Amino acid sequence: MKSILNSNSYSKLEWVHMKIPFSVLWLFSFLLILYRYSYATTPESIFVFFPDDFYLSFYSKIFLLILTCKFTYNYIFEKQMWVSLLSLSLISLFVFSLEDSNSDFNRNNMITGIFWGQFFAYSINKKYPDFNLKKYSVQFSVQIIAIGYTLSAISKLSTSGLNWITDGLLMPLQIMKTNYFVFANNGNIEKINNALHMIGLINKYSYVVMFILAFTLIIELFSLISIFNKKSAFYYGILLLLMHIGIYIVLDIAIIGAYAPMLIFMVNPGFLFYTFIKKLISLNNSSDF
Repeated sequence: MKSILNSNSYSKLEWVHMKIPFSVLWLFSFLLILYRYSYATTPESIFVFFPDDFYLSFYSKIFLLILTCKFTYNYIFEKQMWVSLLSLSLISLFVFSLEDSNSDFNRNNMITGIFWGQFFAYSINKKYPDFNLKKYSVQFSVQIIAIGYTLSAISKLSTSGLNWITDGLLMPLQIMKTNYFVFANNGNIEKINNALHMIGLINKYSYVVMFILAFTLIIELFSLISIFNKKSAFYYGILLLLMHIGIYIVLDIAIIGAYAPMLIFMVNPGFLFYTFIKKLISLNNSSDF
């Protein structure tokens, strides 16, 4: 682990272990949006400039799916990367804008930003062949992620100021709302009981809750610390992951579009698991002698 983090560059294997799960995340999100939406009912982002009667037909979806599969394949296997990343950036912008235009704000825009960041890295490499492509493809991705978290904190401060911390004591309303939605969908009364238990804890330990909210705000606000080097990205990624786990435990909210890209490019769990298994096999082989 230490030898991996001490290097400030990324191996081809690390890059592959980032690209594959990121591609799976992208394709899953893409297919879900394509399945759900054909209209931009409440135009957002680029759909503000589309006709009011916009309709994405079945055949258009098939064509878009074929293009996406082709460019995603190229992305994974490093073929025509500049064109593929430009195409994936534009397709990603289109589909996530379509999602937003149906008032379904899943905060998937970070995926689009990562594609654009990597496209920028490959654009520089076209002009300067000695440019450290693998390092900055990851570095630019981490920068996009860090900026996203920092802007989230700035948005909270600009909207509510430091009152956002004390307003967190109104969290029981959000908890009940979330769990009553689940109860209305599947009739699981256990969700309501869990929500009441969590609300009891929040009311009992209100100062602890405010401290955690303040700490969360600080974590988001200083996310740019993660862009210093590979080690800072890894440890800050762990910190952000713990924050998301806390959000899920308390509010039952999992923002996949935010935490999944962060986990992939900052922590790279696939590569860590591969390294761990490889180490176990090596130890097992050495013990046979």
